[in-house]
Amino acid sequence: MSKILVWFSVALILSLGLWFLDRINASSISFSDVETEFEDGGGVHLTETTFTQDSIDPDMQMMLATTSRGARWAYWWKDFSPQEKLRYENVSRPAGPFRVGIQAGHWKNAEVPDELAGLKRSGGGATGGGKSEVDIVLEIAQKVKKSLESRGVVVDLLPATVPVDYFADAFISIHADGNSSPSVSGFKIAAPQKDFSKKSSLLLELINKSYKKETGLGEDRNITRRMSGYYAFNWRRYEHALHPMTPAVIVETGFITSPVDRRIIVDNQSRVVNGIVNGLLEFLEKA
Repeated sequence: MSKILVWFSVALILSLGLWFLDRINASSISFSDVETEFEDGGGVHLTETTFTQDSIDPDMQMMLATTSRGARWAYWWKDFSPQEKLRYENVSRPAGPFRVGIQAGHWKNAEVPDELAGLKRSGGGATGGGKSEVDIVLEIAQKVKKSLESRGVVVDLLPATVPVDYFADAFISIHADGNSSPSVSGFKIAAPQKDFSKKSSLLLELINKSYKKETGLGEDRNITRRMSGYYAFNWRRYEHALHPMTPAVIVETGFITSPVDRRIIVDNQSRVVNGIVNGLLEFLEKA
């Protein structure tokens, strides 16, 4: 009897150890883009000549070249300066149908401008099950475009390079996650670190609710700073970025490395499309 108890205890300890290691691994590789060059001031040489946008306060340029990475990060998301208020805050949408930008993550990464050169190292993004992230999300983005256009919405299908100061009623960047553990599963959605439009949080809420309902996937709550600080949101740092008054989210549709998630994001893309489209349409009606 005592031997059985000992063996049971050993098995239990080993199982708990393996589970714990899997959880550590799950949390360590959550964002497929591996865009470390676009976090905390890496990827661009910060000097007083880096900034070409006239929205950057001239007296801040030298400070950014010399302060710590954390201080630079905080600067990107500070409130509008008086100059920025004049340039951005009173913008109004043109008359006509709703217009949205749907970005397929990693699409045409090889063609990005020099300021985004770090993206070239991420290639086509995550891979899993013989599939590449860029191929999957491009298919999804094209189907989202078709669905929205059938409802009278004007859609710009965007590659990795966002037009300078891109302005629309909404912007959605579509990606798929990757992890070295196939057991890691779920979708997640993030809005910009600083929501200048005051509408991105509603866009996130409505798409999140719709996506969960349509796909049945669990929600991965591990939102990293690389998501909320996604390069396309960072209009102060990059010319090829969104206008700050464009409501925006980045959607990680699921883990391409998860067999469970692939059954949705690869084999049942209509559920993904419905989740995104229904949430977006509700947003356009309410915003």
